[in-house]
Amino acid sequence: MKSIQNQRIMLLLHLNSHFPSLVSSSPYAKPRLTLLPSNCCPSSPKRYIPSSLVRSLSFGILPRDFKEKWGHLMEESKEAESKVSKFPVHLIQAVVASEDHRFFYHLGVDPHGIARAVIRYPNGGGGSTITQQLVKGVFLSSERKISRKFVEGILSLILERRMSKSQILYAYLSKMYWGHGKFGIESASMFYFGKHPSFLTVGEAALLTGILPAPEILNPFTNPERGKASQRRVLRRMVAAGFLEMESALLIASQPLYLCNKGDKFNIKVF
Repeated sequence: MKSIQNQRIMLLLHLNSHFPSLVSSSPYAKPRLTLLPSNCCPSSPKRYIPSSLVRSLSFGILPRDFKEKWGHLMEESKEAESKVSKFPVHLIQAVVASEDHRFFYHLGVDPHGIARAVIRYPNGGGGSTITQQLVKGVFLSSERKISRKFVEGILSLILERRMSKSQILYAYLSKMYWGHGKFGIESASMFYFGKHPSFLTVGEAALLTGILPAPEILNPFTNPERGKASQRRVLRRMVAAGFLEMESALLIASQPLYLCNKGDKFNIKVF
């Protein structure tokens, strides 16, 4: 129990450096935690990647337009710090708790996740951090090969040196696939709920986050029961991370969600 609490406190230390309002909403936020050193995640990272390293890592895995895509990502990251702050706190909480609860204190690759993935997916799948998912989504294919996973890990380590955690989060939310041909949280939020992400409720944010692992399978339009179950999974992880009280999660999970695009609604009791 003590180790779990210590893990949460470490997470909050990092959250406090980058999302003070996120930390203040957690029951573990008092007494106020000391900020990490300002150079923990540099706000003006280097924005290049050595050509020699690209050549040595390619192995036929990197696309021909890799340098162009890398340049675009670095350019887009310049305004990410201000843009990500406009997203609701509970959206960030949902994504971090569900996809990579150690996001704020790993360097792009999580040894704990790798150890679990080696056991569960010996062919090179699983164990991906948010940074690794971003690298795979932007630069690499989704094939499960050790060689691709190796390049993914190296590029993730490099990306963490070039971009801050806030910039990586914004890029992730802006580029990931959410089903129905929608890339990015803004397109997904408008498609499913007819609103900008800044107006998403906790339940809506949890549902959208729950789609990420398998957008076609967990899609609430085509499979509302699985979509609702994935929302429940995200809510439980938010509770485990200390971002949400169990009572609130139970209430949110029991409420129907109205989808904008087809007028469908969820009304499934899941807890």
